[in-house]
Amino acid sequence: MNEHGFVRAVHRQISDSVFRWKINDTYAGGVPDAFYAGPACCLFVEYKYVKELPKRDSTFVKTTLSEPQKLWLDRMFSLDKRVAVVIGSPLGSVVLINKRWNYPLTKTQFIKRTLSNKEIATWIERVCLSKDYDHEEEGIFSGC
Repeated sequence: MNEHGFVRAVHRQISDSVFRWKINDTYAGGVPDAFYAGPACCLFVEYKYVKELPKRDSTFVKTTLSEPQKLWLDRMFSLDKRVAVVIGSPLGSVVLINKRWNYPLTKTQFIKRTLSNKEIATWIERVCLSKDYDHEEEGIFSGC
């Protein structure tokens, strides 16, 4: 699987009650891969897919998140917009929120927090559809 196939696999799991837009902006660097909207809020998500996790548990997972992408995400976060980075792998995926994308993530930390594509889609739905959603949910990697 590659990043494009990974995004499609998640999008297939999201209900029609959430508006989704796969962004393809060749002019502005750093714009996230997807935008989601519902009655509760809007959410920008940058997707990354790693084909292979490191061999050692203490080795950091390389996400290839570029500096323009980090700056864009940080800026939207500082403007109180919902943003996340979803890192997919053959073993599962991790959602990074609250600027967690700026800190390294070991293989052990990654595996401990993996979610399925369906769980990622359910998380996106809850963020966009539920006004009472607690964004510090178990399984979502928040903080340093």
